Amino acid sequence: MWFCRADGQQWPCAEARLRLRLEFENNMPGLSIYLAGMFYEATKDLYHLNPHDGPTPRELYERFVAWGPFRKPAIEPPKTDGGS
Repeated sequence: MWFCRADGQQWPCAEARLRLRLEFENNMPGLSIYLAGMFYEATKDLYHLNPHDGPTPRELYERFVAWGPFRKPAIEPPKTDGGS
């Protein structure tokens, strides 16, 4: 179900995120690749276990990928001309 063994929260919980940042401190591209892989695996597992009312793709993206490095917002903010 993708819950943390230590605290029972959805993985990656706050502590897991901190540990992952420390583990990949010198390899942020590696952390992004790892998180994308976990996103894929969790999506496959969670939809297999609960195909009708499981988490949405956006919820899973935010849970697994959006907090990591090199992320972009789901919607690009409008560009401003910078002048008044």
